[in-house]
Amino acid sequence: MTPDQASPGILSLAPRSFISLQGPDAQRFLNGQLTNDIRVVSESRCIYAAVLNAKGQLDAVCHVRMVDDRYLLDAPAELGEALVTRLDRYLIADQVELSPVTDTWHLAHLVGMHPDELQPELPDTTRIASVNRLGVDGHDLLSPAPLDLAVPVLTPDQAEALRIGHGVPAWPSELAPGLLPPEAGLDATAISYDKGCYLGQEVISRMKRAGKTNRHLVQFSVPAGTPAGSTILADQSPAGTVTSVSPSSCGEGRTKALGYRRRNTEKITTFRLATPDGRDLPGPATVLKRLTG
Repeated sequence: MTPDQASPGILSLAPRSFISLQGPDAQRFLNGQLTNDIRVVSESRCIYAAVLNAKGQLDAVCHVRMVDDRYLLDAPAELGEALVTRLDRYLIADQVELSPVTDTWHLAHLVGMHPDELQPELPDTTRIASVNRLGVDGHDLLSPAPLDLAVPVLTPDQAEALRIGHGVPAWPSELAPGLLPPEAGLDATAISYDKGCYLGQEVISRMKRAGKTNRHLVQFSVPAGTPAGSTILADQSPAGTVTSVSPSSCGEGRTKALGYRRRNTEKITTFRLATPDGRDLPGPATVLKRLTG
């Protein structure tokens, strides 16, 4: 089995920031702030969404699920405070109670098997929701206490190899403030074009009509040991950046990586590589596939 195939395993997602929204206007408010369609969220279905500014640029990303009568957002730990501030800024006359979650939640992600296979050892208090976080079908297991299950633990390196192997952008490697979501392919996973207006929607719709971005996310094959942040070069000129490098080999001293390639070099598939401090690297970066439209 290759590193980008999912064998049964469970990954701890700690630490995460959790934010609760509830009230009669919660759904309408979130649908006007997040890029994906909140109306499809349920206790058993979690969705991925982006939070944009008025220019259509990325402020944050999060996952959204229902827990009882409230929406529960989970986001990278470093985004928690900024995400609360960003959402609160647009709460005016809405009947919405917005707050960071202070009670303890433990979040894990299961791949390669269905939660039904864990019965009866899975506690009744566990909230289960289907969601794709690593490029393969999976399930989030949300529980009030850490789970102790007879499932192999998925290490961070294994999860990173799976993510990169399936071309999934992550915060803060490929995703960062100011990014235009279609550059990273978020229009395929985190954006609904049918749900109506949200902050930044006009820009995203114009980009969809134009059908092109100034740069696009690609999957590379690079020499093992290539550091993230390395530059790809075309005719001695910078043409993009390597953002993530898989910790697993794909053979012959090489590994998979993600990065951005500038639109004006999109017909070039082999690039010279230089480290962030300008040193040449042995062997080229070869484009395996383009990951955005």
